[in-house]
Amino acid sequence: MPSHSAAERQALADALAQAGPGAPTLCTGWTTTDLAVHLVVREGRPHVRVAGVLGPLKKWSAQQQEALAARDFDELVTTVRNGPPRLSPFGLPGVDERANLLEHFVHGEDVRRATPGWEPRPLPGERQAAFWKNIAGPFGRLMVRKADVPVSLQVPGGEPHALKKGTGPGVTLVGEPGELAMYLFGRKEHARVEFLGDEAAVARFRETPMRT
Repeated sequence: MPSHSAAERQALADALAQAGPGAPTLCTGWTTTDLAVHLVVREGRPHVRVAGVLGPLKKWSAQQQEALAARDFDELVTTVRNGPPRLSPFGLPGVDERANLLEHFVHGEDVRRATPGWEPRPLPGERQAAFWKNIAGPFGRLMVRKADVPVSLQVPGGEPHALKKGTGPGVTLVGEPGELAMYLFGRKEHARVEFLGDEAAVARFRETPMRT
């Protein structure tokens, strides 16, 4: 049985293939082509990504990514679908599941939810549990670190799980783990979540920038 990350990789590749090149995504300024290039570089050519933040090499990095964007889109999607090269850090045992599960899920939804009329995909409970394991720990705490109110997460019918403690009125974000992940990744307007708590605290939290 494929891992949850591998299953979400296939769902991501399917979404890219169905949308086609140049289609919109929820990633500001990125089309599906840009997203596919990002994924290929992230796993297979990390040196290009690193060069993009180094002054003297920024132009070279941009040229490399432009060259990738000019490749056949189906070829890019196939590269994403096939996973990291053998020598990639993402190919090491256990790394893909830890580093890519939410990456694959969120980017797949970035493609799907950029189209009007989208609905959340039905997901197995084990997948949702894997999402929860990711967002209920250090990752989730990192994502809400800028909030100036206490923050908890809660799945429907469950108990609140504190991410950020503090004094004063707090906020509880309620939704399925995948939807909570979408919100924590900054896809606020495209996440099916509810807010519980003091009205002013909720308003302040909703203005909190997510993402690292």
